[in-house]
Amino acid sequence: MDFVRENGFEVVSVTSDDVRTIKRFAARRGIKYPLLSDVNKEAISAFNLFNDRFPETSRYYGTAVPQVVVVNADGIVTHTFSGHGYTADHEIEGIVERALQGGSS
Repeated sequence: MDFVRENGFEVVSVTSDDVRTIKRFAARRGIKYPLLSDVNKEAISAFNLFNDRFPETSRYYGTAVPQVVVVNADGIVTHTFSGHGYTADHEIEGIVERALQGGSS
């Protein structure tokens, strides 16, 4: 996380889980960045991350699609990085380097 902050960025995670669930998750994993609860899926929908690949009856319906979204100081999305079927993670250093270069993805 130091590398991210040293380059002027912050990491925030948004999930459809409730606050109690994400507090337990963060404690178990030692997560030090903010985890935000979006149980009404407003932010998830606003960033077009709503996952409809599961049936509406599934507890996973509407969860956020795993993705990194880079938003600049003006609130404009400049980059997005997707897990491509949840099989590929993007290294945070590469994301920061790309964002620092400017442009969009």
